Amino acid sequence: MPPVSKAQQRQAQAAAEALDAYFAREYGAERWASLRARLVLPTEYAALINAYAPAAEVDRALLAEAPVGSYALLRLPALPERTRSEVPTRLLCLTRAALAPGERPFPPPRPAAAEDAQHRVHTHWNLDAASVLAAHCLDVRPGHAVLDLCAAPGGKSLTLAQQLWPEWYADRAARAPGSPSVLHANEVDAPRHRRLRANLQAYLPPALFDEGLVETLRIDGTSPRAVHLFPLGEGGYDRVLLDAPCSSERHILHAHVRHQKSGTVAPEMLAWKPTLTRSLAKTQLALLRTAWHALRGGGKLVYATCSLSQHENDQVVSAFLRALEGPPPSLLKTEALAAFCERTQYGYLALPDHTPPGATAPSPWGPLYFSVLTKP
Repeated sequence: MPPVSKAQQRQAQAAAEALDAYFAREYGAERWASLRARLVLPTEYAALINAYAPAAEVDRALLAEAPVGSYALLRLPALPERTRSEVPTRLLCLTRAALAPGERPFPPPRPAAAEDAQHRVHTHWNLDAASVLAAHCLDVRPGHAVLDLCAAPGGKSLTLAQQLWPEWYADRAARAPGSPSVLHANEVDAPRHRRLRANLQAYLPPALFDEGLVETLRIDGTSPRAVHLFPLGEGGYDRVLLDAPCSSERHILHAHVRHQKSGTVAPEMLAWKPTLTRSLAKTQLALLRTAWHALRGGGKLVYATCSLSQHENDQVVSAFLRALEGPPPSLLKTEALAAFCERTQYGYLALPDHTPPGATAPSPWGPLYFSVLTKP
């Protein structure tokens, strides 16, 4: 790697100072200092258990070498409209307060050693639990037609699929007649689309692809024509998840800290500027319009980002609502999410310095913003 010039070092330092100043204005200097300190810590992961892999294989992959009491199931909040027949999303999380240096929270996912190809899918997916929370709040049920508009790398699509096809779970004694569920996972970027398809094929039963129930698409969601290119067209989907591309400031901070330690400069920090978030907001608003047009009346849409900035979060939703013709959507408002998130004007924001009511330590998840809109 070529040596870093003093000019590059000054440029990176100026960008880092501008980022800190930007978010100190948005969150307040005291809150930003505590939040930043949490953001630069290593990301804590949960393991999303793949119900399409045999439970014995999941246990072997996750628990074989884990000390007793290391992990616990993380309970996601019950939504107001959920019934007792809901399909559970199983997330395993750490119960230890900290990891030893260099210790991995969970082993890497691996294919189950099942006798038949149907169950040789990967056992678990390591991710930030907040991302599963956004998919959980979409309230997907068997029989729904679901569009995941910006789906790569696929963790949220896997969460949605497990809500759609419980009859395909590995440990079901027999597969009951399934409901006509559909999942269309879309990603316009070619390398990310290839990764998305490979990941879903590694985690979902092959029959879901063979029967055309799961499809991966490559459509530019910002195009005014996009909604007409989706297989079910305008108003064709019961649920739409939009995890929009965003500035991902935690990734930028991690890269900056990592490069500082090695005496180099992070390209991610060099590229950051205050105008970036406003530029991304235009893309996010175009995607949100497409997602809305794809949604049927009575359906639900989740708009989500992993950005810290209100310009990419509440202000995108606000701009969308101001321009919307016809009756406005209803927004999800519930106290059940307080253990994970803080309320914003239009949605919820999970941040790793958020201390739930009655807790003594912050929740480690996020950042993740999401807003749940129901179409009249």
